[in-house]
Amino acid sequence: MEKWGRLLRESNILVNMQARRSFDAIRELAALFQDDAAVPDLKKFVAGLIRREKQSSTGVGNGVAVPHLNQADIRRQLLAVGISRQGIEFNAVDGQPVHIVTLLATPGKHQAQHMELLADVARLLKNEGVRQALLEAEDAARVLQVFKDHSHLS
Repeated sequence: MEKWGRLLRESNILVNMQARRSFDAIRELAALFQDDAAVPDLKKFVAGLIRREKQSSTGVGNGVAVPHLNQADIRRQLLAVGISRQGIEFNAVDGQPVHIVTLLATPGKHQAQHMELLADVARLLKNEGVRQALLEAEDAARVLQVFKDHSHLS
């Protein structure tokens, strides 16, 4: 499906995240949008993501977290992916460290699309083969290819 090719760019993928805690991971991935016109205020963007994370952990289990935000000043759908070799403490539902972080954000007026994208990401990352392929990815190009190759799952 073209969705992942349209939403996910190699420049928005980190294969060696340094963060060890959830808020630092959110900041690290959000920084990828620093020069993106779709995020007019990076501080507000990060604050919104952290505020959402404080409400309830987005660590969904199986080594995956999906921090997300639906906010009025975001100008288009955004997706970033981070891979952590050492693991990140995300207060995940299964108590395990997170190794795959997908940060997504959508314009405030697109609540339905936000929920749909969130569900698509969750379905994709529910697949153990996809998770394993992402963890084995050596670079951003391979991460993007894994998303494209498995688009039939989302």
